Formats: sequence, C-alpha cells, structure tokens
Amino acid sequence: MWYSFVGSHSHLAYYFSSTDHQLNSEYLTAVRTRFHQWILDTCNRPYDQDWLNYQQEIGLRHTYAKKNQTDRVEAAPHIGMRYMIAFIYPITATVKPFLSNKGHSAEDVENMYQAWFKSITLQVTLWCAPYAKDAYF
Repeated sequence: MWYSFVGSHSHLAYYFSSTDHQLNSEYLTAVRTRFHQWILDTCNRPYDQDWLNYQQEIGLRHTYAKKNQTDRVEAAPHIGMRYMIAFIYPITATVKPFLSNKGHSAEDVENMYQAWFKSITLQVTLWCAPYAKDAYF
C-alpha cells in the first residue's frame, strides 16, 4: 500500500529513480526490504541506544552525507527534510486497516494507532537531526 502511494506520486518516485528518471526496481526492492524491517523494529525493538543510533543512520541515509551509498545507486543525492516530515501522514493515515484486521476492539485499535503515530513522529524527528545544526536541533 505504501509503495503504491510513493509510486503514484512522481515527486516521490523521483527519489527511487536513476539520473535518467527511470524507476530503479532493484533499489526500490532493497528499500522495501529495509522498510519491512523498520516496521517490525518500530513494533518490537526496544528503544535503546542501538535503536537511537540506527535512527541517526536512517536520517543520514536521506541526506547528501549518505544517500545512495547503502545500495550503491545513482539517484537523487538528497531527500529534502520537508519530505521526511510529510512522511508522517501517509505512514500513519494508512495503518489503521492493518491494525484492525485481526479483530481487535475499536478501543484497542485506536490505542495501537496512537502508539504508532507517536512512534512515527518521534522517529521522523530523530531522522531530521542530520538536517539541523547541532545547536539548532
């Protein structure tokens, strides 16, 4: 679902495309695998120093400092912070059906949704750290 969202918006698909504007399916597949792991980590991993360090790494992988290095691709060299922040909406707004498909009560689904929203907001805040001067963050 989330990848359909990205693919349906050319300004987002651009970041998964080669310099000749062709969608790089290998790159997208590699990112999809990490995205899947990120969802599992968001739900299950302790928010300890290792987790915090990885949030820093995720942020860096979207900036000029490390964009494209992990997958050794030639794509847009940087993702603007505005897109990092805007990511909160689609990743939160689309999660409720997944939370409710196991027969949980409406109250439990809402509680899980709120926990998810808080976690995503925290993570995106941390991912934005590399975009700011230390004293500004």
